[in-house]
Amino acid sequence: MVRVGVITNIDKDVDFIYTKKVVECIVRKGGEVKVSSDIADSLGIENEGMDEEAVFESSDIIICLGGDGTFLRVARTAYKFDTPILGINLGSLGFLTEVEKNDIDKAVEYILQGKYSVEERIMLEGTVIRDDKVIEKEVALNDIVISRAALSRILHLKTYINDMFVDSFPGDGLIISSPTGSTAYSLSAGGPIVEPDTELIIVTPICPHILYSRTFIATGDRIVRVAVDEKYCHDAMVTIDGQKGYNLRGGDIIEIKKASQVVKMIKVSSVNFFNILRAKIYDRGEILRKNEV
Repeated sequence: MVRVGVITNIDKDVDFIYTKKVVECIVRKGGEVKVSSDIADSLGIENEGMDEEAVFESSDIIICLGGDGTFLRVARTAYKFDTPILGINLGSLGFLTEVEKNDIDKAVEYILQGKYSVEERIMLEGTVIRDDKVIEKEVALNDIVISRAALSRILHLKTYINDMFVDSFPGDGLIISSPTGSTAYSLSAGGPIVEPDTELIIVTPICPHILYSRTFIATGDRIVRVAVDEKYCHDAMVTIDGQKGYNLRGGDIIEIKKASQVVKMIKVSSVNFFNILRAKIYDRGEILRKNEV
């Protein structure tokens, strides 16, 4: 029996309408449901008092309901247990979530019958070093962003690939992105679209104060090192997948490299990356423009 953990963003599914549908579908099709105590209480089902961490630990597959932010949060735990994730989109864009609300029944049936593939996505490992000591270490699926904090001055970020100096970037910061994150913040800042199953590291300046500044791309075996220039008065921070943030100061060094772990994403359809790209970005943009007329 396939054990399916269900994680829900309660802000996206306030009355657990879609969560109930997923749970009922899993049971009806012969799977075993794993949910945390708070969700079990809300759904009126029996539960062994599990917390969310225990759901990950006891599941063969995780289904998460929400938007891309929910998927990122779930991925940051699921990778530790090597558990594949299927995302159901309850948000607006949903680039990481594979399944739309109307396709829940079919998606659950496919995963319980083993009719799916698993796509591995690289993660980035970010380490903050201060006075030669590691003070923070995190992993990201999408991106690691070094940016100005509130009301701060321009950042000056000296950037290296391995030990080779690339440039010093004055501006609002840098986005260091995985291929998966190339369609997120990096894209909004003018970065390239990269096929998500490649092993690359993308570095995109945010509002750079130099005319010639462009995104550059390094292979997955490189280490990107960013030093906050201590000659300037800085109030900066580093943000991991938009989920966690840490304050930085002049002289701090942030090292980013490909993590040893991967996130496993379940694919239940044959739709390719470029079809998704058109549907999620281009077609949505056309709809928005029509609505403005």
